[in-house]
Amino acid sequence: MAIAYHTDPGAKRPDNQDYVGAFTNSFGRTMVIVADGVTSNEGGEVASAMTVEHFGHAWESSQLETIVPTIEWLKNQTIIENQTILEAGQRFEELSEMATTLVLTVLFDDQIVVANLGDSKAFLLHGDELTQLSFDHTLKNEMIRSGALSAESASNLPNARSVTRFLGVDQHASLEVVQHEFVEDDMLFLTTDGITKVLTQDEIKATMRLEASLDIRVFDMIQQANNHGAPDNVTAVLVTHEKD
Repeated sequence: MAIAYHTDPGAKRPDNQDYVGAFTNSFGRTMVIVADGVTSNEGGEVASAMTVEHFGHAWESSQLETIVPTIEWLKNQTIIENQTILEAGQRFEELSEMATTLVLTVLFDDQIVVANLGDSKAFLLHGDELTQLSFDHTLKNEMIRSGALSAESASNLPNARSVTRFLGVDQHASLEVVQHEFVEDDMLFLTTDGITKVLTQDEIKATMRLEASLDIRVFDMIQQANNHGAPDNVTAVLVTHEKD
């Protein structure tokens, strides 16, 4: 596996509430994780940093090697971290409403586990097809998935893009988990919503396929987003099945 990542405040933000990291446990299984502090809530940058560091260091201490116990571990760790964020908010008034989204992947030999809360995203490039593996937890998408509203009606909702799942804010932190094949020549792209607000999937795919190192491709994607006036923080993670 080869991994490259970078995060940037974006074109219009003075600070960066995104946080990213990669961590490997004792069996050589790697977790890559991205969190996006909720901008409207004070302390978002604290929540995102806490989440990545706590998940990452807990993963480094784990002895998990297979998929099923890993999924159970991720769900349990989500509950633990959510409680940690809530307790920190109770101790410090200025952090009382801090929250963050989360997207992560754990890499196995020819499989990946992808988990998320909120609208940070995971994509898989397989051949010429770029597919989003994560589910955006927004009011619009939740209403459509539940069957409560049609896609057209849900799009007209006030605050249709409001995020419905976080770490922090309340006791309900339900992690969504999927498993997928990850084979030779496949590439993963993890990101917060800053890049996808300004770059199309075709633009993202073209950058992922550049004849350049992963590091250059990551920096190029962030630069493209900023050139398009990225209104939010921008984070890009690229993971290949083979060494770079």
